[in-house]
Amino acid sequence: MAKVAASPTAPAAPPKSRLMLGAAILAFAIFVKITGPVLIINSDLSAAWKTALSVGLFIIVPKLLIITIIFVLGKAGFAYLKAVCFKAIGRAFAPLAPARQVNPLRYRIGLVMFTLPLLEAWLVPYFETAFPGWAANRPIEWIWDVMLLASFFVLGGEFWDKLRALYVQRATVTFPAKESAPAA
Repeated sequence: MAKVAASPTAPAAPPKSRLMLGAAILAFAIFVKITGPVLIINSDLSAAWKTALSVGLFIIVPKLLIITIIFVLGKAGFAYLKAVCFKAIGRAFAPLAPARQVNPLRYRIGLVMFTLPLLEAWLVPYFETAFPGWAANRPIEWIWDVMLLASFFVLGGEFWDKLRALYVQRATVTFPAKESAPAA
């Protein structure tokens, strides 16, 4: 297990034996979530039993295992384990994070990639009504979804902040000052 740097807000590490036991229970919970569906689907059980096992596997078992981890580690130990896991996940996905600032050309391309799927989703119902045969010849739909998701990475981190500001009531907009034309 990696050590989390000590800071005023970082939780204290529990004893190593408890931390290992908690990590093992967490690994077991993840293993059950991954292998459980395969075992349930491929079993010869009736649909009722498969349904009951699925409910247990996806709702009851994870909650019980999390409670068990908290019981073993305590509240502070669970917070420590969670911090270690999130730090590892953050390190793994850091190379995929969008650039903070992007150049104007990349921003324009990202805006086109962002806008086209939204326009397509808005206009398609009208086209399908007006031209019923057109729906059969439409391009693959998932391309638009991938384009919309990719646009967030092309647009960069500042766009994520703009998007986040939509959901923050007290967020305000500040526009950069316009540059005045040089006097001739």
